[in-house]
Amino acid sequence: MKKKLISLMIGLALISMTAVSLAADNVSEVKTFSLEQAVNYALENSPLVGISETGLQKAQVKLKEAKSAYNKSNKSEDTAKAFSVSIETLDTAKLQKGYYKRLAEMGLILAEKAKLQTIESIKFSVESSYFNLLNAQEKLAIQNSILKVSKENLDNIKKKYALGMASQIEVLSFETAYSQAELDKKSAERALIYAKMSFNKTLGLPLDTKVQLTDKLQVQVPPEVDIEKKVEEALENRMEVISATEQYEVDKLNFEITALWYPENTYKYQEAKHIVESSAYSVINSQQTVELSVRKAYMDMIDAYEAIEVLDKLIDQAEKTYETTKVRYDMGMATNNEVVEALNKLQEIKLQKAQALLGYNLAKKQFEASYGIGLTLTP
Repeated sequence: MKKKLISLMIGLALISMTAVSLAADNVSEVKTFSLEQAVNYALENSPLVGISETGLQKAQVKLKEAKSAYNKSNKSEDTAKAFSVSIETLDTAKLQKGYYKRLAEMGLILAEKAKLQTIESIKFSVESSYFNLLNAQEKLAIQNSILKVSKENLDNIKKKYALGMASQIEVLSFETAYSQAELDKKSAERALIYAKMSFNKTLGLPLDTKVQLTDKLQVQVPPEVDIEKKVEEALENRMEVISATEQYEVDKLNFEITALWYPENTYKYQEAKHIVESSAYSVINSQQTVELSVRKAYMDMIDAYEAIEVLDKLIDQAEKTYETTKVRYDMGMATNNEVVEALNKLQEIKLQKAQALLGYNLAKKQFEASYGIGLTLTP
C-alpha cells in the first residue's frame, strides 16, 4: 500500500511538472503577425464587432415593430374615417403619417453604418499600434548604434590617455556622452515594452504576449489623387454626413406634421421649426467639416512624405560631418566637444527620420480613411 502511495505521488508530481512546463512554453510562445494578419486577428476577436452587430439587430427589430405599428395605425385611421372620428393627438398623427417608422429607418441606416465604422476603426487602431511598435523597434536600433559608436569613442580616448596623448577632461567628455547614450538606450527599451503592450491590447491579447512583426515601415511614393473625387466620395460615405442628413429628413417630417396641428404662434410649432433649422445647418456644417478633413489628411500625407526626402539628405550630411569631425579630431584640428556634438546631431536626425516615417504611414492610412465611412477611435 505504501509503495502504491509513493508511486501515485511520483506520478502526480510528474504530471504537475509537465503541466508547468507546458504552461511555460505557452507563455514563451512568440506570436508572429504581418500587418494583414494583425488586422484579421483583431477583427475576429474584438468584442466591439459583436456589440455593433447586436446594435444592428436591435435596430432591425425596432424597425419591424415600427412598421407593424404604422400599419395598424393606418387601419385604425380608415376605421375612424368611416365613422367620421378625428385623430385626437399629435403622437397619433405622427404614428399614422409614418414619423416613427421613418425614425426607425434612420436608426437602421445608422446602425449599419456604425458597424462598418467600427470595423474601419479597429483596422486603423491595429495599423497605428503596429506602426508604433515598428517605430519603437527602429528607435531602439538607432540608440544601440549610437551607444556602440560612443563606446568605440570612449575606448579610443582611454587608449590615447594611457599613452599621454589625451587629457582627463577629454576622457570625462566621452564618458559623459557614453553615459547619456546608455540612458537613451534604456529609455528606448522602456518605450518598446510599452509599445508591445499597447499592440497586444489593441489585438485583445494578454499584455505580456511575445510578438514578432514581419512587415516593415516603408516609404512609398504617394499615389496620384483626384482630390475632388475623394471629397465627393467622403460626402457620400462619411458617417457624419449620413447621420446629419438622416436627422434632417426626420426633423423635416416632424415639422411638417406639427405644422398641421399647431399654428405659427405656438411653442410646439416654433420648437419643431427650430429643430429642423438646426438640422439643416448641421448638414451643411458636417459636409464642410468632412471636406476639410479630407483635404487636410491629403496635405498631411504629402507633407510627411516630403519631410522624409529632406531628412534622408540631412542624415547623409550628418554622417559625413561626423566622420570628418572624427578625422579632424585625430589630427588635432577639432575638439572632443565637436565630435560629441556631431554624433548627437546624427542621432537626432536619425530619430527624426524614424518619426517622420511613422508619421507618413499613419498619415497615409488616415487619408484613406478620410473618404471612407470615417473613424470613431476608442482609447
